Amino acid sequence: MTPKQKRVLDFILGFVEEHGFQPSQMEIAQGCGFESLGTVQHYLRILERHGLLARQSNAKRGLQLTANPPGSPFAKGGTLMTPPLAQEGAVPAGSFAQGGNVTFLELPLVGIVAAGKPVHAFELADAIEVPSAMAGPGNVVYEVRGDSMVEMGIMDGDYVAVHPQSVAENGQTVIAEVNGSITIKKYQRKGNIIQLLPANAAMSPITVTEEDEFHIRGILVGSMRFYRKWTGKSST
Repeated sequence: MTPKQKRVLDFILGFVEEHGFQPSQMEIAQGCGFESLGTVQHYLRILERHGLLARQSNAKRGLQLTANPPGSPFAKGGTLMTPPLAQEGAVPAGSFAQGGNVTFLELPLVGIVAAGKPVHAFELADAIEVPSAMAGPGNVVYEVRGDSMVEMGIMDGDYVAVHPQSVAENGQTVIAEVNGSITIKKYQRKGNIIQLLPANAAMSPITVTEEDEFHIRGILVGSMRFYRKWTGKSST
């Protein structure tokens, strides 16, 4: 086990010992100083392959300890199970929610979407926790790459929740596929001409004509951002 893998496992064990329920992926990212939930998921997959953890894809805090590392609070055969509070998905005040309880649900993380020049469409097979307000029926999540939507507050590295549908109204922000590549832009249609508009004054619209292969994958529901863990030291 590498030091980073051990750090993730130790954080999970310590969190459970302190709080009585499993950490969410967001709390693991904050606690271990990771900037991306993709990094958290990478280490969870490794720990799962090593037989140390099991993940329940439909559970809100679906981590289960399947082996007991030396020195862990479960070394006498306990397991990291889901207690009632965790099953409700409640985050205690003072953790990620910054006061009050927030319910998180897990959605499929299905791909990367370009906020800039469209990127080749490909599928991911993963999951990510989102606030319940973003978790409507059928909703999925994309990771954003690029800065064409910064004036909407959508930054490189953000995660966007999307409701799949094939139609949109003018002015809605869509995930669109153009000639096999996908992008996130504002949708504008005038007659037979479709424009995909950036929210960045330095960038030009993408014009879609009848010759292009085009379809809408879905409509933006919300976005999330995860910051570098504060170390208590100023960078200035």
